[in-house]
Amino acid sequence: MHCARGADTTNSAPDFKEVYDLLRTNLTGTTDDNLNRAAIEGLLSRFPGKVSLVGGAADGSAIPQGGTALSKSVVIESNVAYLRIGRVAGNLANELSAAYRALTTTNKVAGVVLDLRFVVGDDSASAQATANLFASKKIVAGSLVVLVNGETRGAAETLAAALRHASAGLIIGNPTAGEAATFKEFPLRNGERLRIATTPVKSGNGPAISSGGLQPDIAVTVSADDERAFWENPYASLAQDASNARVATNSFLPFMDRISEADLVRQRQKDGKLIGASGFHTRDMDLPGPGSIRRPSGDNAGDEDSAPSGGAGPQTPVIRDPVLARAVDLVKGLAVVRESRP
Repeated sequence: MHCARGADTTNSAPDFKEVYDLLRTNLTGTTDDNLNRAAIEGLLSRFPGKVSLVGGAADGSAIPQGGTALSKSVVIESNVAYLRIGRVAGNLANELSAAYRALTTTNKVAGVVLDLRFVVGDDSASAQATANLFASKKIVAGSLVVLVNGETRGAAETLAAALRHASAGLIIGNPTAGEAATFKEFPLRNGERLRIATTPVKSGNGPAISSGGLQPDIAVTVSADDERAFWENPYASLAQDASNARVATNSFLPFMDRISEADLVRQRQKDGKLIGASGFHTRDMDLPGPGSIRRPSGDNAGDEDSAPSGGAGPQTPVIRDPVLARAVDLVKGLAVVRESRP
């Protein structure tokens, strides 16, 4: 009986030379050069973040060699500094410091969200310098929350691990890729160089990062496809278009007032329901899940903890990105607790 699924995946892999020779002999239009290049690209694609060709079309590092290492810096939700990294390399620490100073010149911020999702890099020195910047408290007067996911690779993982080891911030999201390593380059006969991850790296003076990746302090489960859409447009809703593909419908909108978990903390303080400053835990406060607290309507409009209605008007945007929403609410909540301490 013919099996439409193809070969049994439990079988051993076919011999590479056997397949190569059959393709070379029978595949129309192939040449030794393009067949060899395809074989190399396929081989390297099996080890993303661990091997790459330097200076060639099959370069798998995906690390831009020019431009800035910091991708975005903006104040969101009125008082949270959002810093999105483009790559961990070069002058990242100085770029972050300059961006933070610029944001805080005209804004009073409660803390920082450092977004390392979809970030790669192989510059361990840059990662350590950036971690030292945060650990020294030269920037970030409030809380630091670091966002990671399965596409946080290489030096980006090293940075996240170093921040944890220094107790500089909390890590939220999904486990990282587990590809933090020191690299060695080997020259090839065609002039290119093969870069190979040879040794796992440590987070500062901490332990080496395991191949299973760095585990977040607070896990927020979201699929890879949805997270990328949210990452590109944090305030967007995910909708099904005509081709049944997920699309984001809005752009990164500026802040408009919303009821946050921090607002609920303040309300609980007034009601005497906030636990002692030495024992702050959101789970003890009966807070909802990630994202902002929705404005009540209908039968719930008169509930004790309901926010006053603002009347008819334009719909306020809400962070749809569950990882970013959890981070923002955490930064705001911790800021309220700090303010409440004598």
